[in-house]
This record gives sequence, structure tokens and C-alpha cells, in this order.
Amino acid sequence: MLTIRDRTQADQDRCVEVLRHVYDKDGYPVQGTATAHHFLQHGVQRAWVAEQDGIIIGHAAIGVASDADVAVALWQKLHPGEPVAVLERLFVDPRCRGSGAATNLIKIAVHWSAQVHVQLVLFALVKDQAAIRLYDRLGWNRFGTVPFHFGDGQQMDAICLSSPFSA
Repeated sequence: MLTIRDRTQADQDRCVEVLRHVYDKDGYPVQGTATAHHFLQHGVQRAWVAEQDGIIIGHAAIGVASDADVAVALWQKLHPGEPVAVLERLFVDPRCRGSGAATNLIKIAVHWSAQVHVQLVLFALVKDQAAIRLYDRLGWNRFGTVPFHFGDGQQMDAICLSSPFSA
């Protein structure tokens, strides 16, 4: 049985383990997993985990909006003054894909954003086509493509998306 619940501090090690499986399969996050604990905690204001039969298989977080995030910067340019937060750190163990975990994690984040009247935005790198197709199926709106810079001078296009809910 699949359940979604708030992430606790005790979940961190298992989330890092799942993230490492994701990185090995998909190259997410592009920065690697050497600082995975920091990656999962830094700038996060809310987070959830997906569990299947009591075992964590997925994760999603709401991050504080920052102009350093390419989706936030573009959204604020297009919609100045609108409250915004970032859906980020979404991943599901590759062995559990198709379980509905990603869809349910996204839906709980959208529900949260509606409750607090904040527009959710995110970016997905063009290499992550399965994720982009999932957001499309769930009604997210594309509002631009921008370059995302990472690593040592590397760059890749990022598709910026906003949740179906408008603040």
C-alpha cells in the first residue's frame, strides 16, 4: 500500500539512499550525491515521503523561492509580486516507478500550495523527459525554457512549469 506523509529527520538516511539509486539511473541531481543530506535539507520549508509497505520509495519538497532558481526568476519576471514556492527534490526509487508515488507526491504539494495560496513553480531539465511528460499529464503549464548552469561551467536547457493552481 502506498502512503504519503510528512518527512521527518529520521527519514534522511533512507531518502539519501533512494536519491543515490536515482542518481545512478538518471543522473539526478546533476550535481551528484556527495552532499545529498544538505541537498535534501537546504532551503526546504516542507517535505513529504512516499512509502510503500512502510518503506520510503519517494520524496518531494517545497523550497523557499529564490532568484537563484531559474523557474522562480522567470516566473517573477512574468508575474511580479505573486507569491511563489518551488516544488523540488522530487524523486522515486527507479525500482518503484509506476507505483503512483510521484503523482501522489505532486498532488499533495499542489494541495498544500492551494491551502496557503502560493503558486508552485519548478524546472525540469530537458534530459528528464519522463518527468516533463508527468507534469504535462498532471496539468502543469509550461511558461518558458531557460539555460540552467551547473558544475564546472556546464549548461543544459530547463523547462519551467507552474502548477495548475493559481495563487
